Order: sequence, then structure tokens, then C-alpha cells
Amino acid sequence: MRVAVIGIGGTGGAALRFLAEAGHEAVGYEQFKVGHDRGSSHGESRIIRYLYPDPLYTGLMRDAYPLWRDLEAQAGRELLVTTGGIFIGAAGSADIVDTQASLEAAGCGYELLSSVEAAGRFRDFRFSDDEVALYQGDTGFLRASSCVDANARLAAQSGATIQEGVRVDAITQDGDGVRISSTGGDDRFDRAIVTAGPWMGEILRSMNLPVRVTRQYVGYVGGVDANVAGPGRFPAWIDFRSPEVFYGIPHDGRIDGVKLAMHQFGPAADPNALPDTMPPSIAARIEEYATHRFRFAAPAVTKSTACLYTVTPDEDFIVDRVPSIPGVWMVSGCSGHGFKFTVLLGKIAADLAVDGDTKYDLRRFTLSRFAPN
Repeated sequence: MRVAVIGIGGTGGAALRFLAEAGHEAVGYEQFKVGHDRGSSHGESRIIRYLYPDPLYTGLMRDAYPLWRDLEAQAGRELLVTTGGIFIGAAGSADIVDTQASLEAAGCGYELLSSVEAAGRFRDFRFSDDEVALYQGDTGFLRASSCVDANARLAAQSGATIQEGVRVDAITQDGDGVRISSTGGDDRFDRAIVTAGPWMGEILRSMNLPVRVTRQYVGYVGGVDANVAGPGRFPAWIDFRSPEVFYGIPHDGRIDGVKLAMHQFGPAADPNALPDTMPPSIAARIEEYATHRFRFAAPAVTKSTACLYTVTPDEDFIVDRVPSIPGVWMVSGCSGHGFKFTVLLGKIAADLAVDGDTKYDLRRFTLSRFAPN
């Protein structure tokens, strides 16, 4: 089968690899260079975790983790760094109780630590008396850009073609197949997968997709000893006690500092605009939070990066057939928490394109949930 994949980021690169490894003629379209920093899949680190207050996502991670380890083995390079991780919340809160239930349903081991126990184990953190921390040892981070590169490189080794610097302008039905119109010309395929992230709305403009693109900023708090705040001593974490929901990743050994960010959606952004610098107000809030949560001396943001979120109203993904073009499948709306799932989403997308079906229950990810009652 001849299949086009549009957008070679986290999900698209994985889909292209799975298609090529299965012997299909896979062609990837990437409007920039593979591994670019304009979208949602770049950077040194993205958190990976079972810690979710939603059993659907914890359950999906049971299949995602082995796929990441398989990619790492095939690539022959470190892609997944295990640090252990904590989920901070108020004792007895729904966030904590629901996350415990999700972990138990998935058969994932964890520890529930009191504030005293958490402070004794993670001495660089501060905990309030009414807080608890769920610890899960498989938590860590993915080297995001390296993951994208590994998928693309292995896909090419299995026979896939990647057209870089080629923008797709339109996708139309062509008999029982699909026609892709791009800056590189027109081509016909049996099926197509659209994984264009923030540019999904432009490519499928007639669908008026219920997604919003926002620009998010990440700060690195420098001046922190990597031996103190690196993997092994310092966990990845998610903090549900802060109004914005902060999360972070230890010193990754490549960028100086501890990575901090807010899971808070900002105003709509133009994906075609070049990233700007972190606003001073966000840097100040990160420093304020770091002073509250950590025992570091005078934490300061010394580096910042930006990426784009493609957000759905309910923050669930979209995985569905494009209604007007039956031969086209789409994966979108990862809402800022999707990178850890991209290897699995790529496999699901490849299965859907080839077989029209998957073993996973995708009802929560269909477009029909946005239809008026």
C-alpha cells in the first residue's frame, strides 16, 4: 500500500517508521527540516509518566513504554531517561485519589508519601504540611528531538522517503485513493495520515477543527549543581498545588538547569510566526514558583525555549477519519501532554491507514464528540 504521512514530528515520524517497517511504500512530507524547532516535538526533554488522574491515559502508557524502549534499542542511543517522578497534591484531593485509582487499574506500582516522607526523600523540595506526593519509579523524560530523528532515520533505512521543505496545500479524494497537492507537485496515494500539529487547521481548513494553537514557554533555572538536581537524585514532577499546574524535569545533562513550565494555555498563536522570547512576566512567575518549591539559592531563569500546543476543548486527542475524505486519517489536539504517546499514536495511525481499524477503543478521541447535541 502507498501511504503519505504529512508532518514528520513525533507522531508522524513514528507512523512513517511503522509503515515502512511493515513493507508499505511510505512517503513523508515535512514543510521544514525534520527536527525543526517551530512546532511541538522538539527539545531535549519531555516528561514520560504513568502518573495520570485519568485511567485511559495511564492504560495507554502501558503500551507506549515498550515501544519507546524498542525505538531506543533500534536507534542504538539513549532516548528514555528514568528519574522517578512525583505527583504533588493536597492530601485526599481528587487529583491524588484519581491518580492512585488509575495506577492501580493499570497495575503500576507506586508509593503515597506524606509531606514528611517526601521531604525526607527529596531534600531539595519544600512540601506543605497538607501535601502528599505520589511517587512512581518509571517516570522520567524522553529526549524529544532525538526521538524524532530516530524515527525518521529508521523509517528511511526501511525504505521510506521523506520530502523536506515541501508544504502540503491540499488533500482531495481521487477515485478510491487520495491526491496530495504540495509545493513539490501532485501525487496520488492509497491512503494518507495527517499529523501536522499546529498546521492541521490550515491543511484541513474546510473542517473548521475545534482546536486552538497556543505558544508555550519553558524556563531553565540555572546555577543548580547537576549532581544535586540530575537524574537519580532529583525526580521529574507535576505540581497540582500551584494554580497554573507546574511541572518539571531534572537537569538533563545537556542544558544547564532544571526545566520548569506551566501547563496553562495562553492566547491563540499564529503557527507561522517565528518564536519570540519568554515574556518577563512568565520568567518572574517561574522564579517565584522555584523559590516556593525548591531549596535552591536565588533560582533564576537562565535559558528559555518555546513550543506550540494544539489544544482541544476537552484536552483529549483527536484520532479519527477525515469525514469528507475516507482514505485520510488524522491525529491532532495533543493539548500539551501528547509527546509521551506519540510512538503509540504513530502505530495506531499506521494501523488505521492500512487496516481501517485498531485494537484500541478510540471513542473518546473521535470528532463526533464535538458535534452539537
